[in-house]
Amino acid sequence: MKAITSHNLFHRLGLSLVLGVVLLLLLEWGLQAAGIPVYLLPPPSRVITAALQPEVRLLYHTGATAEAALLGLAVGICVAFSLAIVFLFVRPIEDVLYPWILVGQSLPSVALAPLLMVWLGPGIAARAAMAALFASFPLLIATISGLRRPAPEQLAMMEAYGASKWQILRMLRLPAALPFIFSGLRVAGALAVIGALVSELAGAGQGLGYLITTSTYRLATDRAFAAVAAAAGLALILHSLFLWLEHLIVYWERER
Repeated sequence: MKAITSHNLFHRLGLSLVLGVVLLLLLEWGLQAAGIPVYLLPPPSRVITAALQPEVRLLYHTGATAEAALLGLAVGICVAFSLAIVFLFVRPIEDVLYPWILVGQSLPSVALAPLLMVWLGPGIAARAAMAALFASFPLLIATISGLRRPAPEQLAMMEAYGASKWQILRMLRLPAALPFIFSGLRVAGALAVIGALVSELAGAGQGLGYLITTSTYRLATDRAFAAVAAAAGLALILHSLFLWLEHLIVYWERER
């Protein structure tokens, strides 16, 4: 089953890569044929050339965004797991805090990012905090749903054998929640990158968001598109990492 699944995975990735190459070739030819100015929409070749220019420092800014996104993701994971367990065992706390968590998620991130810059400074703290805010909510919802997945009959059987709440959590609830948790992690990884970018767009001195801001101000859209592609690559790497870990750890779900 593992070999078949891996074959199917590589087959799907291969088709996606072929489609991506075809789209890039169409853009390379179509934008020039349509006479669209390169400062409005540069062809892929100019974007690749800009990405390789030393003065752009794409690797440096990508590393800064990745550092903030990973730190924020780690914080978001800790916060989401802790809140999910507290909500599971103490329902009144969930009733009190959950509406406020929803209110916090409804706040416009564009307005919140400058405030975090003022409160935490222009360093990595503000960017990681925004990444954590973006990543924690979907993971919290997924973890809560997964921890409450076991049927009442399963819980009653565990209690009949004298299992404590923590034993039930470790031996029943967590294994049942793992598919939900990894689904939330795949979303949270991409959102952590977006959160770091939003914070960098608000006034950071480094990162892909900073590169996008300065490049568009100078009408260097080829550099801006290179930064956007690098951010998409970061999000795709995190998504693929969690997908691989899910395939490795949640082995009982491979047949589905």
